[in-house]
Amino acid sequence: MLMFAHIDADAFFASVLQRKYPKLKGKPLLALGMGGGCVIAASYEAKAKGVKTGMRLADARKLCRGAVEMPSDFEETAVASRQIASVLHEQCPVMEQMSVDEWFLDLRSMQGGLPDNLFRWAEQIQKDMLQRVDISVSAGIAHSKLLAKMASEYHKPAAVTLITKQNLEAFLRDRPAAAIPGIGRRRSLHAEANRWQTAWDVATADQEQIRRLFGKPGREMQLELLGTSIYGVEEDAGPPKSVSRCRSFRTTEDREKIFSSVLDHLSYTVLKMRRHGLMCRELCMWLRDGEYRHDGRNTKLPQPMDTEEQILPYVRECFRHLYEGTSRCTQTGLALCNLRSKGSLQFSLFEDVKHAGSSEQMQEKLDELHERFGRISVTRGSALPTRSKEKSHLTIIY
Repeated sequence: MLMFAHIDADAFFASVLQRKYPKLKGKPLLALGMGGGCVIAASYEAKAKGVKTGMRLADARKLCRGAVEMPSDFEETAVASRQIASVLHEQCPVMEQMSVDEWFLDLRSMQGGLPDNLFRWAEQIQKDMLQRVDISVSAGIAHSKLLAKMASEYHKPAAVTLITKQNLEAFLRDRPAAAIPGIGRRRSLHAEANRWQTAWDVATADQEQIRRLFGKPGREMQLELLGTSIYGVEEDAGPPKSVSRCRSFRTTEDREKIFSSVLDHLSYTVLKMRRHGLMCRELCMWLRDGEYRHDGRNTKLPQPMDTEEQILPYVRECFRHLYEGTSRCTQTGLALCNLRSKGSLQFSLFEDVKHAGSSEQMQEKLDELHERFGRISVTRGSALPTRSKEKSHLTIIY
């Protein structure tokens, strides 16, 4: 019998800070992103006051006066994530990590098969996690991955929710359509237009209408909601289809500082892409203004590219267009999309082969230095405002 568990760490970035600084436990805590302008996690004491993930710090302060504010510790978060994964892997060898704080388990792979009492098994996992990692987790168990994820989010924190055929309808009737993972804004509008108010309404809607509105993924969503497994646990998810990075900071109109942040993203995403032996065909950039409005721009590249020097002119052009309408900026983001295997290096008929070859050679040297001494060991002169507080060994002027 197919059975999946979804394990979700509770208020992860805030919980990691509380683990590192035990005096913070039980207090309203705001874990901030880089730049300090955005709450990326809040302790449940702060959530009880209405603070939500992604909220502006200024708005969170109004809701939760006196809350402790701390920058998130990303290094410690990565350590905690690996520790959680290790505990889970001891129990269930077939596991898929979805993000830094959530995992799917295929419970059929457990030694000795499915536990007789899945609820008690999950409660024991929670106790082990608290004792060994000092992190609280919520668990959802169901016949499909989609249901398991919905179950883990049902009662937080430190809850266990088991969905069976007997309580499936009651559970879905108790969840709004918007609670279905992946429903998205566009699908939510369709759901509202068709008066599908609950997850049960979506699950039992006319199949042809679902297929017409949402395509094949919509019908697969219906089946998963009804407990029919369509998506299995993927131990090896394969190479990424895109790589991205964004950072928030206090509102600024300093063009050089904003652009230097974008260049830092470029260095990071290119290095990550090349580690997988991939090239990109598309570039996406976005800026967020002081009112939390986003403005984005997509650019298709004339050919697959995998070096900073090749991609840089398109980054500059995107930034020029975006900055004209978003001069007061609180966040920058960059994504390299439509990734494909590099294979053998090919040159465009309109590209200087000698120049393209030197670009690749330069990037290989940069990769070597980054891997050996760290990514901040070499930086572009234009990125210096972002790296002003970090020590770089070598500066490249472009």
